[in-house]
Amino acid sequence: MKLDARHGELEKPLRRNRDYQVWWLGAAASNTSSYLLTVAVPLFVLETSGSAGQAGLVAGAAAVAKFASSTPAGVLVDLCPRRILLLLASALQLLAVVSLLAAVLLEHAHLGHLITAAVLEGLGYSLYTATELPLLRRIVPEGQRRSALSREQSRKAAAQLAAPPLGGLLFSWSHAAPFFTASIFFLGVMGAALALRVPLGPDQREKAHTEPIRTHGLAGLRYVLSRQYLRYMLVWFALVNGAFAGLGLLLVVLCHNRGAAPGEIGMAQGAGSAGAVLGALVCERLTARINSTRLLKISSWLLVAGAAAMAVPAPATVTGLAYAVALFLTPAVNVSFMHHLVHTTPDVLTGRVSTAMMTAARSLNWFFIMGAGAMADWHGPLLPLFAISGLFLVLACANHVRAPRPGMADLVTNGEPSGIGRMESTEPPAPNSV
Repeated sequence: MKLDARHGELEKPLRRNRDYQVWWLGAAASNTSSYLLTVAVPLFVLETSGSAGQAGLVAGAAAVAKFASSTPAGVLVDLCPRRILLLLASALQLLAVVSLLAAVLLEHAHLGHLITAAVLEGLGYSLYTATELPLLRRIVPEGQRRSALSREQSRKAAAQLAAPPLGGLLFSWSHAAPFFTASIFFLGVMGAALALRVPLGPDQREKAHTEPIRTHGLAGLRYVLSRQYLRYMLVWFALVNGAFAGLGLLLVVLCHNRGAAPGEIGMAQGAGSAGAVLGALVCERLTARINSTRLLKISSWLLVAGAAAMAVPAPATVTGLAYAVALFLTPAVNVSFMHHLVHTTPDVLTGRVSTAMMTAARSLNWFFIMGAGAMADWHGPLLPLFAISGLFLVLACANHVRAPRPGMADLVTNGEPSGIGRMESTEPPAPNSV
């Protein structure tokens, strides 16, 4: 065990931290369920309607729900009992999946129902993900947070690797199977939320020092806009995540148009996720050795190479490997950025600042998903694929011209962030981290 210098207590290794293990398993079940649905829902729409545009419309509805609910979710996480919010988030997702399961079993699915279920799942997803950083600060000691954040990326990458092939195989066996499996996993997520022993907050003393209620929703955004580095990353994440959302749909459409079976499409997404798994395994070492600006530049050029390579006619697995190239450094970029946030953001604003960034990251997903689906219907999937590749190229060039470094201006130490009531943070800056 190590001594926690901040609290004067012995730190348990993460493997012996019961609450961390329970939280990690619950989050793994949640991630796996969500990634199962990213394959099962588009395949169900394509099988029943044959329209990439309708598949994009359903996926776009989920993206709009995630975008619209991110900021309210952050406010709720900073003000309301987080255990109840975890249960509510899982209940919404469970309701959505059960309704889809019923539609499959009854062989009676309307586009409006599919959109409604996608919206419900998106709302639950936003609420669940809004709790991640605040709970990590509660469960994991300060000295172990970089490692915990890296493991979080490994968990998500592993779910991306395993769930899509599983979803495709289950769908090939029975259209109802992936939805039944996801419902069981969401029940497990609810059990994990009940099993956590540590107080999840927020504390009454924390809420007492926040700004008036009418300004709660804007506090996180004002904090982000007051810092040059966070402003730049807000725009970068919005464009890159939006483009990735469209790219994920195009991966399914490309493979489907090239004659791949559902199981092969799932394997293609799994092959793509293997890149994220490999990146997650090395991201702790990469973020400790490579400064955030350089990491961002390298990652951006991999996005260009991977997206462009997907245009080459090839078997589904090879197309998935091209997708893997684009995904490889995204876990390291995410860990670097979250490590910066968790060390520089006041605890009373963690939920709102993190969800302000998530709101930005999801702000264009609906546009790219619906746009990619519509363009694929009208002109084939290569045109939207080349458009996304071109956007990645522009962003890669912009990083060499405009990208700022995170610095002391991003820290809150005995000062007042612009537009926010006086707060203090005792957490030190992390070297070479975003």
